[in-house]
Amino acid sequence: MTAPDGVLLLFHPSGRAERAARHGRLLDPDDPMGEEHLRPALRAAGWRLDCYEDAPHHFMARAVRSDEQACH
Repeated sequence: MTAPDGVLLLFHPSGRAERAARHGRLLDPDDPMGEEHLRPALRAAGWRLDCYEDAPHHFMARAVRSDEQACH
């Protein structure tokens, strides 16, 4: 349960490409943490993605709970 305007923060201290390389693979275009996949997935779950950073040395996505989906 989340109150209206609740915040969800996804963070990792390395970027997606760096993690993929560390595991000996290329970044998969179907990666669910890619913005083009994460944004609609969060929206479907009642969240609005308001910040997305996939920098070489960190990954961060911040979403805010939609009022219509929040627990009142």
